[in-house]
Amino acid sequence: MAEVYNDGSVTIEWLNIDCGNNALRVDKNLLRWVTDNDYTQAGINKQVPQKQKLEEMNTLRSFPNKAQQNCYALPFSEETQRVLVRAGFYYGNYDGLSKPPSFDIHINGRNWSTVNTSTVVEGPIYHEAIYVNQGAGSLNVCIVQDESGVVPFISSIEAVPISVTLYPEMETNYAYNLVSRINYGGGEVRFPGILGEEYNRVWTGGTIPPNCTEVTTLPDPLSFPENDPPISVLTDSIESMNLADPITLSIDLPQTTPQLAYLVLYFTETVTLPKPNDSRIIQIYINGQMKSTVTSEYNKCKVITVYPVTIVGPTINVTLASANGSTLPPIISAMEVFTRIEANKGDKSSSPPSSTPSHGTQGHFFYAYINSISCICLLLLFIA
Repeated sequence: MAEVYNDGSVTIEWLNIDCGNNALRVDKNLLRWVTDNDYTQAGINKQVPQKQKLEEMNTLRSFPNKAQQNCYALPFSEETQRVLVRAGFYYGNYDGLSKPPSFDIHINGRNWSTVNTSTVVEGPIYHEAIYVNQGAGSLNVCIVQDESGVVPFISSIEAVPISVTLYPEMETNYAYNLVSRINYGGGEVRFPGILGEEYNRVWTGGTIPPNCTEVTTLPDPLSFPENDPPISVLTDSIESMNLADPITLSIDLPQTTPQLAYLVLYFTETVTLPKPNDSRIIQIYINGQMKSTVTSEYNKCKVITVYPVTIVGPTINVTLASANGSTLPPIISAMEVFTRIEANKGDKSSSPPSSTPSHGTQGHFFYAYINSISCICLLLLFIA
């Protein structure tokens, strides 16, 4: 993972909980990690013998008390704000039983996800959600025992308030579970800094389809695309090697029951075009149904949100094909996929909106502006 400079100013409101640890610490990225003593009264602290590079994975809090659920109460200064929450889990045979457990996690009383620690042997697993904490000064994350005799645990909790202008199509009375956030053409991007990530999102490097190649793309450092993606994500993309060959991207879902998906696709044009009059027009298909068309523009990032998309089955297939009149093959910089966390019985919910793609209203973010000013010289030097 590439290290990026962080002066700490962006992360002041971030809450990073090192579950099971007994002392406050600051990591190499200047992130402040606190103990979980102020956020839960349940469970016991444990050391993990199989150590990880991430220090927060070397301790955990387990819950052998046979309670159906054990909760963390995360405080926030505003009664209503959008929050990104990420829970981390690393078993590491802490109990010496070599029996990685499976259990559920809930967010504010809603079924969030199932944690299956047996699927990953060597490293931690994460579950991330975006939620609007309406009318309360705190948000509850609960670890739920769904099978008798199973001892659930948790290694870390990260919670970051984010601007309400991010992900504007998300309905405020639902939570959204992250399935994937992929940086195509580049490596993992995480943590603040010049060209970095300002909201604690993790953009993982994506697999390049065999008919594609990596290309360098050029976003405008003074523009503010929807969801404020890091510039370092937008400077690398993948492009089909032939005009007639579409880009096909598959996303595996954690469950196969019918659900609603929220997809965001980011498109940035290459540094130079083969010919001055070339155009790139891309049709977006999801599971074989055409959902939107986007025309790329030089020095701009185009953001397309498609929601809701009803998914039945274990996989989402996204196909990007050249439209009639396009002289250039399809391209993509990044993609995020969420599924909507349905309300439990008794919760009030709105009916789903129509599946109309959003073409990226611009939001102005203070931190994005500061980063833009600092990286103009870097981009100009790169072009030269």
